[in-house]
Amino acid sequence: MENKTPLLTINDPENLHLCFSLDENIYALNAQNILEVTALPMLNEPQKLPEYIVGILNYNDLFIKVVDIRKIFALPQKKYDLNNKIIIVKGDESLIAIIVDEVTDFFTALPSKIQRVMGENFNNITRTFYKLNDNVINIIDILNLEKVIKKSQFKENTTHYTNLFPSDEESVCILNKRKNEIAQIPNMNLDSNIYGKDQYVIFTVASHTYCIYSLFVKELINMKNYAVTKIPYTPDFVKGIINLKGNFYSIIDLKKFIGFDFDSENENNDKQSESKAIVIDSADLKLALLVDEINNIVNISKECIEPKNDMNLDNLFINAEAYIDNKVYNILNLDKLINDERLYIDVVN
Repeated sequence: MENKTPLLTINDPENLHLCFSLDENIYALNAQNILEVTALPMLNEPQKLPEYIVGILNYNDLFIKVVDIRKIFALPQKKYDLNNKIIIVKGDESLIAIIVDEVTDFFTALPSKIQRVMGENFNNITRTFYKLNDNVINIIDILNLEKVIKKSQFKENTTHYTNLFPSDEESVCILNKRKNEIAQIPNMNLDSNIYGKDQYVIFTVASHTYCIYSLFVKELINMKNYAVTKIPYTPDFVKGIINLKGNFYSIIDLKKFIGFDFDSENENNDKQSESKAIVIDSADLKLALLVDEINNIVNISKECIEPKNDMNLDNLFINAEAYIDNKVYNILNLDKLINDERLYIDVVN
């Protein structure tokens, strides 16, 4: 008997970990503590900050301390650049943002194979480690990290972190732009009190205009605000996984999934980082549909919608068209999309 399971199913979320690097060292955080991964922005800098704290991040109207974990681990200090990432994690009592070099991969840490570090180790922040292939991965204890940061409130900050940020005009402009975008993320959320019946999200894919019923949409996001973790051995339309408020979503490139022609320029990472994504939650799948642009949210009454029975349109995942002000909107056949066999693997029992 064959059962279908989602292509990127996470079978053991309690033991899923996210890896990141600092120089040649590899560390991991339990994915259940992670709210988000984003590119390094410019930070707010109050006059006085405690030890280890680089600055303050405005995240969804919350002000979070940003930690230089290098200093906690007594690693050599080095300047930040535009490739640095920030991992936002939730502790027992607070949210913490950690600056890292690179976010590398997810892995499932089998509890029986987690080994304990002998003796004291950086205030017991890395009390355990895991051997994965030829790599030793140091697992960070979030609660102990939180305790160290609390204690640091009584220590004077001796590092001038401002000098570690890029100072050229282009980099400063990019960092400030990221800062503003992170602070404005809630503006793209769908509020069920505002949007609901007869509301559709209008978006474009390869110069084609589509719309999707807003009740199917959990959130609208800018991809430039999220770090995508690539997953090996997946189809080319799967760009990877993002962590969105503690939940993992597979990024599906609609352009490739539907089969539109596109030039090599659109494969450029800079172009993809400018894309938007429509976050979908279904019973079996958590998807973020990568699109070129999100144009608007409009009201479309049932009288304006005409169902289609056209094989050519069906191949383009269109099951109806809407006519408003002499414009044609293609309504995405979401049911066909989320049941497409390419999003699943067959498991033989």
